[in-house]
Amino acid sequence: MTSAPDPHEPPISQSASLDEAPAAAPTAPAAPARTLSDDPSGRLGADGLRPVSPKLIPARYVGGIAGNVFWLLLVIAAIVGTVLTGWWWIAACGLLPLVLIAQSLLLTPRRVRAIGYLDGEEDLTIASGIMFRSVHTIPYGRVQSVKIGEGPVERRYGLATLTITTAAGWRHGDPARAPEG
Repeated sequence: MTSAPDPHEPPISQSASLDEAPAAAPTAPAAPARTLSDDPSGRLGADGLRPVSPKLIPARYVGGIAGNVFWLLLVIAAIVGTVLTGWWWIAACGLLPLVLIAQSLLLTPRRVRAIGYLDGEEDLTIASGIMFRSVHTIPYGRVQSVKIGEGPVERRYGLATLTITTAAGWRHGDPARAPEG
């Protein structure tokens, strides 16, 4: 049983001996296919993503000042409550706000570095998350509206928030959204 010769392989001459390997013909490098990696050693969807601006890190710190001040006031209230009443468990309640402030300050740079996007010819891919990584691919044909907004903190750092609304129609085979009748 024989098969048709592969048009991409160079022809093998009949006079070549068995211990001679045919020389490989130079080929033009093919354009790499755009794929999202699910390699366990890397981050899901991290290949080829463009990072967001590093200016987002100080913008997140400035935007979080009000929340951190609130948590700090709760810690102070817990300390004052412990001193006035002598009940130690009130001070223990102040540990949760301290943990929230610490994780906010320590993990913000890593959270920002975990955000990336890739604007392809037919779709937009957005990836985010450290522990729970999520990758969203939005075909341009499904986009209904695009909104660009900026608050005072974002404006100060030259940033903006992009909000995309997509068409969420009924999908074939989705029993939760199947029409009745």
